[in-house]
Amino acid sequence: MECFNDLKNSIGELFTNSLKSCCESNHIFCEASSNLSGGAIAGIVIGSVVGGLLIIGLIIFIVMKSKSKKNQPKKLETDSQVEMK
Repeated sequence: MECFNDLKNSIGELFTNSLKSCCESNHIFCEASSNLSGGAIAGIVIGSVVGGLLIIGLIIFIVMKSKSKKNQPKKLETDSQVEMK
């Protein structure tokens, strides 16, 4: 686990250093904070959760519908359809 943490830290440092050098060399203003407000982030999260639940619900509905078609008994002739001989 220690090896993983060292690797994670070195990758993070590499990314941070390359981002700083990119910003400095291109005179780009780098901002660490997000431009999204808390309400916008909450809306994205809630929308994603609702969308995910809708997709899961649709999949369950389709699976249940296909299973119910397979489990239906075959249509048998009723008394009115059978001729008496």
